Amino acid sequence: MTLMKSLLLGSAAGVVAIASAQAADLPTRKGAPAVEYVRICSITVNGKPVVGWTLPGSDTCFRLVGYITGQVEGGNLHTPEYVDSYNTKSGQTAGQGGVGGVGGGGVLAHPDFGYTTRLNFGFDAVSNTAYGPLVAHAEMQFEDGNGFNNTGNTAYINLAYVTWAGITAGRAPSFFSFTGGGPAWNNFFSPDQQGWNQPDLLAYTASFGGGFSATIAAQTAYTGSNLGSNVNDFANTIAGIANYSYNGERVPDIVGNLKVSQGWGSAQVSGVGHYVSVTGFSGAIQKTWGFGIDAGVSFNLPSFGAGDEITFTGAWSEHADWYSGLPDGMWGEEYGMEAYTNGQQGAFGDTYENPDGTWATPKMWSVSSEVTHHFSPEVSGSLEGGYGQTRWTGTDATSMVSNSNQWIFGGVGHWDPVKNLDFEFELLYSYSRTLQPNGFIPGAQNPTWVARGSGFAARFEVTRNW
Repeated sequence: MTLMKSLLLGSAAGVVAIASAQAADLPTRKGAPAVEYVRICSITVNGKPVVGWTLPGSDTCFRLVGYITGQVEGGNLHTPEYVDSYNTKSGQTAGQGGVGGVGGGGVLAHPDFGYTTRLNFGFDAVSNTAYGPLVAHAEMQFEDGNGFNNTGNTAYINLAYVTWAGITAGRAPSFFSFTGGGPAWNNFFSPDQQGWNQPDLLAYTASFGGGFSATIAAQTAYTGSNLGSNVNDFANTIAGIANYSYNGERVPDIVGNLKVSQGWGSAQVSGVGHYVSVTGFSGAIQKTWGFGIDAGVSFNLPSFGAGDEITFTGAWSEHADWYSGLPDGMWGEEYGMEAYTNGQQGAFGDTYENPDGTWATPKMWSVSSEVTHHFSPEVSGSLEGGYGQTRWTGTDATSMVSNSNQWIFGGVGHWDPVKNLDFEFELLYSYSRTLQPNGFIPGAQNPTWVARGSGFAARFEVTRNW
């Protein structure tokens, strides 16, 4: 037995030695490289996690975001009144402002029903640095619509900005607005530029701890001729007649705010300086600074339900009409004041040249509120309302701008039966009263001034988010 073991061990050792010698003569081979798999990542930005995947070969956390909305809309809003005759008092010639009347045959109704489809496609790219997260966010928006108050067929960059160490640069939500336009697609009275028509800006935000921060920003100066801006400057084109022209963007709008965000809710106060440089129909040039103030507070209402809150906001402006929040009311983003005043001459503008060559001054303000309640995890709703005024000073006997009051009331309901799916219904009502301008002359079609107008708009939409 001992001899047998020795023979077996000796044979095994010989085989190993021969195999080793043959292997030494073969070329060396490296193992296959390890596969670099996509890894899930999560980076916290402003207290909220950005969960995505790490791009191979980098430390960037990437996430796709967006939504598709299909909606139908309807209502009885009207386009503005058209010119019937011109004011020729005191030597004023046609083309220097004035309309022949409002009401009667001067109202052109929109279609009562329409469709809009929207695709919003974007991404977040986030990485950690020694000075905090480096963030890039972008959204492209594609829209197709027809009929009542549709968006038309268009594609544009909705957002594209970079943030790092308190710096924000690019097309981003304005730091002037507290709430944006409100919970509905049809906005209440509040400066928006947070969900649509955002400005290009360069801003710096300083955080002081405890939820307190301050921001200073230079952003695109709003004028009635801004590319990408659909907010009408009605005092500039009274009934389609040019009253003045902007002399370009000489100075950006300078915005500053103070903000606090804590467990109870949030609050903000902001201000803006808006430089106005225009040439009137007479050739006279006006250069002046306009100003605006926006303030708001939002309280969480956990005792009523998770996610419940109530918000109050208000804005005031002089020579800076958009910052009053009034041009954004109802469908103001698309049709200016004509929509929510339902055809009335709600004269908005940074300024207005009177027929005698002097300049009139607009002072505009608005207040709005909304309350949101979650009846269950799947069902929620909001009620909203707002009031605003426009007051012109320095007008003459033949001026075609006048004072006005506006109201908006409405509600929004949501049903979210499954995650990332939302059914939404909105209904808003608007009412306006506009005083007769000094220079109004009755026309054949419009023998009297119609001071009041009202209308409603409704929307039903289905949205799939990701």
